[in-house]
Amino acid sequence: MNNSFPRIIDGMTATLRQEVLTRLQDDFARGQVYGVINLLNNLRLRADWSVGFLRQEVQATQNALAQAQALCDSYGVPGFPSPEVVDLSLDTEGLLNLRELGNVRIIEGLRILWANQARLAPEQSAAIEKLLRGAMRREVEIELKHMGKPMFAEMSQGSE
Repeated sequence: MNNSFPRIIDGMTATLRQEVLTRLQDDFARGQVYGVINLLNNLRLRADWSVGFLRQEVQATQNALAQAQALCDSYGVPGFPSPEVVDLSLDTEGLLNLRELGNVRIIEGLRILWANQARLAPEQSAAIEKLLRGAMRREVEIELKHMGKPMFAEMSQGSE
């Protein structure tokens, strides 16, 4: 029987907490073990991550680009980059490439928007910029949601 990746990480962190930390008296060494536990907790959340949160990030970017393109078309802003038709069933590497391409398109979109400021009303420009910046924020939110709680206090003090 195979164990899941999260279960293996849970076993490692439990062993470190129950078997290693209980035998360490040196605060520095205990802080180092907490650092390893912190690393393992983040690895647990992100190593099996792969496509789950990448799909969310790619989809959020594509949605924002499609909405921004529709606004640009309706406001007469030429040359706004079209969102790609994406295959969300790609593997991790493919989704990472799509995420990067989406980020490049957001930057291109912002450049085009700023180059066309004169032809837009301030509220039109703000609406498009809000969509694009919102996609960037959403990516960060998704990333943060999939990170473990930092253990800085435990690492520096050598105790929980």
